[in-house]
Amino acid sequence: MDTFLSGIALPKMMGSFSTSHDEISWVLTAYLIAVAVFTPLTAWLGRRFGRKRVLLIGIVGFVIASTFAGRSENLLEIVVCRFVQGIFGAPLVPVAQQILLDAWPKERHNIALGWFSVGMMVGLIVGPVLGGFLTEFYSWRWNYYVNIPGGVTAFVLIFFFVRENDSDKTRNFDLTGFLLLGTFLICLQWVLDRGQKQSWFQSNEIIIAAAVAGCALYLFIIHIFTARRPFVDPSLFKDRNFTICSSYLILNGIMMFGFIALFPALLQNYMGYPVLDSGLILTPRGIATMFASVFVGHILARIGPKPLIVTASILMGTSFFFLARITPDIDPTSLVFLIALQGVSFGFFSTTLTASAYANLPNELRPDATAFQALSRRIGASIGVSVLVAQLLRYQQTNRAMLGENISPYNERFRHMALPEDLNMLDQSGLHAFGKMINEQAEFIAFLDCFNFLVWVCLFTAVGAFFIKSTKKKT
Repeated sequence: MDTFLSGIALPKMMGSFSTSHDEISWVLTAYLIAVAVFTPLTAWLGRRFGRKRVLLIGIVGFVIASTFAGRSENLLEIVVCRFVQGIFGAPLVPVAQQILLDAWPKERHNIALGWFSVGMMVGLIVGPVLGGFLTEFYSWRWNYYVNIPGGVTAFVLIFFFVRENDSDKTRNFDLTGFLLLGTFLICLQWVLDRGQKQSWFQSNEIIIAAAVAGCALYLFIIHIFTARRPFVDPSLFKDRNFTICSSYLILNGIMMFGFIALFPALLQNYMGYPVLDSGLILTPRGIATMFASVFVGHILARIGPKPLIVTASILMGTSFFFLARITPDIDPTSLVFLIALQGVSFGFFSTTLTASAYANLPNELRPDATAFQALSRRIGASIGVSVLVAQLLRYQQTNRAMLGENISPYNERFRHMALPEDLNMLDQSGLHAFGKMINEQAEFIAFLDCFNFLVWVCLFTAVGAFFIKSTKKKT
């Protein structure tokens, strides 16, 4: 919910802090970086100090950081608060999943994870609507204050109803592995966020960051295969389904969070929708995801993961294909249908990938598996936001050059066209009006180009589904 509250308020926050679209995107990416870096740590924390204790501390820190984020006066303050919020938000999903998987027998994990996805999808439903309402009628700051009652409720319920697991005081913390993985993730994010602005590998800054990321990843891989108690257990990746499904979750994060970083701005800035209406248009995606997750949980054991993943990829690709061909005057009903189509595919993806990844893993690897799966989602989310915002800026520049190359008072075509008075090519204000129109058209088309880019991601996921080993049962 919190991610979508922030996403729907980004256009308003741009005005409050006087920032550009690529700068304000750090409100999302700072949180996602922190979650990505600290998520793998949750497996060790849960074993050493107890899952219940870790979950309660995470909730308290998350709520406090949310409160300070709502009180931020400039971009730097809110980015720092969001990073701290991500540190404490990292254990929420993986630790909750560990508790769920231990509480349910293995043959019922499909159904349990389907209903667990429902809880996550309620955030998809509530986030855009609540965020739109609070931003429209109060302030974007309330999008962070609203975490206080939810956090207090969660703390009370967990405190009284969740049992603590036995802690393992003998497990030492693998500081080397943690630092290497954290360095890789931070440098990777730096390359993705700063690459477009710095002309990618024409900049020494980007070259150095990419080199450090590559070295850190190389050393991390060597470390986990040679260390006695590594930060991430390498035996996880011997299971083909777990490795492929984790890779799929990265792609899923790119599609889900990359889209949410762009679509509200498109609706509000270029299609004339108020903040609340843009939130309402995104709501059907969460509702469709919720019902699809429960449905998949009941049929996954019968038909296996491959048909569901291929179907999800086709539905998602269809949605992006038609979104890449919309015009500013498209009717809201068509938009809602295309958004709901995405929701169905996300429901298919989420439950299928999570359940298939855990199907063949032994119980002792669950803490590491849940942490790494959550990490995969967050890596995909941070890559999605950064890459699509960078692509948006690149497409804008290309489109602006293509559209503006013929706008000149010396173009003979304009001599024979009946232009409005405010578009007089011989007047300075007319040329300025032409430039403004070109900028708006170039930026709108850039959003459509980003949706076309996501169509190719969907096609890639459809092909990769055939490498997953079927977990269908004969009984």
